Amino acid sequence: MSVIQFLRILLARWKLILATTLACLVVATTVAMLLPKRYPATARVLMDMSKDPVTGEVLVARGSGYVGTQIAIIKDMRVAGAVVDRLNLTSDPSLVEAYEATGRSVDDGGMRQWLGARIIEGTDATMVGGSNILEIIYQSDDPERAKRIVGVIRDAYIQESLRLRTDPAGRTGTWYQEQTELARKDLAAAESAMSDYMSKNNIIMVGGVDSETAKLASLQAALQQAQGMESSNAIASSGRLANDPVTDQLSVQLAQIEDELALAGARLGTAHPNYKAILARRNTVQNQMNQARSRSQQSVSALSGAAKQSVSQLTREVETQSKLVLERKPVLDELVRLSREVELKRSQYEESNKRTGELKLAADLSEPGVIVMGDPTASRTPSWPKVNQVILLSGLLGFGFGLAAALIAEFVARRVRGHEDLSFAAGAPVLSIVGASPPSPLRQQLRKLLGRRSPGEPDADLQAI
Repeated sequence: MSVIQFLRILLARWKLILATTLACLVVATTVAMLLPKRYPATARVLMDMSKDPVTGEVLVARGSGYVGTQIAIIKDMRVAGAVVDRLNLTSDPSLVEAYEATGRSVDDGGMRQWLGARIIEGTDATMVGGSNILEIIYQSDDPERAKRIVGVIRDAYIQESLRLRTDPAGRTGTWYQEQTELARKDLAAAESAMSDYMSKNNIIMVGGVDSETAKLASLQAALQQAQGMESSNAIASSGRLANDPVTDQLSVQLAQIEDELALAGARLGTAHPNYKAILARRNTVQNQMNQARSRSQQSVSALSGAAKQSVSQLTREVETQSKLVLERKPVLDELVRLSREVELKRSQYEESNKRTGELKLAADLSEPGVIVMGDPTASRTPSWPKVNQVILLSGLLGFGFGLAAALIAEFVARRVRGHEDLSFAAGAPVLSIVGASPPSPLRQQLRKLLGRRSPGEPDADLQAI
């Protein structure tokens, strides 16, 4: 079939096509006008991206997975059931009558389940493009009713979001609290065991170490100090012997007297009384100098002996204390083990107690992580059915049905509507058309473009007679 044959069929069957199109338009428009209208109402919330109130860490960017989870929560039966309870829909006579007409029973979930499913069916949510705003949509046959329900849905969603954040923290916090109590008991038992062990073995802790070890360290420090003092005293004693002021002064006097004595002996002689007086004075100074040297020697010897005695005594005490500490080493090693166990138990208790506090704080949160944005709004324009779209689609569909009906009718009762049909029916080419006016050049061109020749038909244009 060529395009021109198809157009001839359409022109011949235009009444059938028009009737089918009009019928579809009338039926669809009537149904659209009779169907109950549904009006959308919206409520918005802002997904909060602030810091975590417990840890203080900045929350990571929330992607499609998080948004999908929030939408699933909004359309969950827990939210829908909360809406039913808050609006007390199970006591509405019209809804009770509609529920009874369904024939459902408690085994099917009851009226609350049925109403919740209806609310979920009319609920949707979507993210406003390029933002963190989540828009909740509810459709109902009454715009005011839709506005009231979508506001309750938003409130129920916020409460459910808060509950989903706090309930796991509360349950985990309860478990951690139990573990904290067990850790506290373990710590008390470990401390008691270490205290009993120290009491049994007469161990006294001083500055984190036992008293015997502390005493050994003190004696070792005293020994080192005494050894240092001994060396210092030896050097000081040598200097004192070499630089004794009394001895030095007497030495100067003795040298002067020696000079006087030599001069008197040369001038006066050794038998002269003055010579003998100077000699006696020299002997006296000599005795005084010897006594001074003797006292210095005794003082240095006494100081050196005391230092040596102190070092010797401290050395013996250090050796004795070292033996005692070595003998008590197994006891002290066991004490170290018990002390480490106490520190481990204390660390476990502190960590568990800290985590318990954090979870308790998280369970007491009052921020659901979303922020309410404005009041719910309702549209007075129905979102369904959309009459304009219904008319357009029904017209296109009716026109399509009309075309199909026209073609079917044509194939059932095929007629000759042009020389192409005649050529096809006769199986022979049409050479001329009697009584037809000569075709115009434009018509000839269109015939060439739209027409389709039968097999054996000549290429030359048909001549009208």
